[in-house]
Order: sequence, then structure tokens, then C-alpha cells
Amino acid sequence: MSKIRGFADTIDWYEQNAVAYATSIQDKSNPLLIEEFAQAVKNSDLGLEVLDAGCAAGRDSKLLSEQGLLVTGIDLAKNLVALARENNPQLNFVVGSFLDLPFADNAFAGVWAHASLLHLEKIEQVTQALAEFKRALVPGGILHLYLKQRAGVEETSVVVDSVSKHERFFRWFTKEEVGDLLLEQGFKILELKDDLSDQAGRSEVKWIYALAQKPL
Repeated sequence: MSKIRGFADTIDWYEQNAVAYATSIQDKSNPLLIEEFAQAVKNSDLGLEVLDAGCAAGRDSKLLSEQGLLVTGIDLAKNLVALARENNPQLNFVVGSFLDLPFADNAFAGVWAHASLLHLEKIEQVTQALAEFKRALVPGGILHLYLKQRAGVEETSVVVDSVSKHERFFRWFTKEEVGDLLLEQGFKILELKDDLSDQAGRSEVKWIYALAQKPL
């Protein structure tokens, strides 16, 4: 029987392998999407405070900060957050869940959720996370989503990832599903793309990208 059965086991794996995982993804960022998100936040003229939702060891938090944004990172894996704080002492990082964000309403001009929702077991949890992102965004705020694209009929599975070299639980999405989820939460979709190549060069992995806006 697989050791990894779902979300909790996957978070536990991150806790036990924080340094190795952080090292494996350190050079796998997507600078073009970071620049696009940063520009959209700046163009909204609603402030520079953004949330890196699923910050891991702070890789993207650092890059977002270098774009002039005021970054707070959040992750459920305590050991990854500890690394983020060590690597970026000038930034703010907290341990917490997307399903109950420890932030006030209208706290951020942007939410960067890059490969962040793909370990949630139930679609209702994805919906709840999107509702929390919306609550934490100021009216007109920008949401970035980056999700693994579903290739077959399975909506979830436990697979060995070639980057981490270990099995983890994943939820897969379709572009249509992502669009529907955003519209159900009242977001305005600015961009929605699928079949995007993997930054790590994995031919078997494709991504869905969405940029959305909370209504004014």
C-alpha cells in the first residue's frame, strides 16, 4: 500500500524533506509569469501588498519582492516556512491554511497561488480556498493560479514526481473547470490558458494558468 494517501501525508512529506524539496525547485521559477502578475498588481493601483499562497521556502516570494511588491508568504509546512524565513529575513512568512487564511478581509492587492491548490483532496476545498483568496483580496485585486492539467479521467492520483523523486498526492484540473470555479466565486477572468510546458522540462506535465480579478 502506498505510504502517501492524500493531503495530510503529502504535507508530512514536505515537512520531512523540506531542504531537499526546496533545493530541487529552486531554479524552476517562471519569471515571465511573475513579471506579468507584478505588473497587473501595479496597474491596479490598489497597493503593493501581495500574498504568496503556498510559498514553500520562499523562492517566488523573493522574486515577487524584487519586482517591488510587499510580500507575505503562507504555507502549511512549518519546516518550509522556517527555510523561507531563513532565506528571506526581510519578508514576512506565516504558517497557515488556505481554507482559513489568518488575514483580514481586503488585506492584499494580489494573491500568487502558483502550484498551490494541487494537493487538496476535494473540489469543495478548492472552492473554499478560492473564496478565502477572494475575501483576502481588495476589490479589484489580482489572483494568479497555476495548476496541473488533467490528461486522463482521473481527477486525483498519487504519483512519483520526477523533480521531488517521491510520490505525492495531486489533484488534476481542466481549463474549463478552472474557468467555472473562478466564475462561481465571482472573479473576472483576465487570462486562462492550458497546455503550458513544464518549467522543469517534464514532458508528461502540462499546466493551466489563470489570471483573474476580484470585482470592484
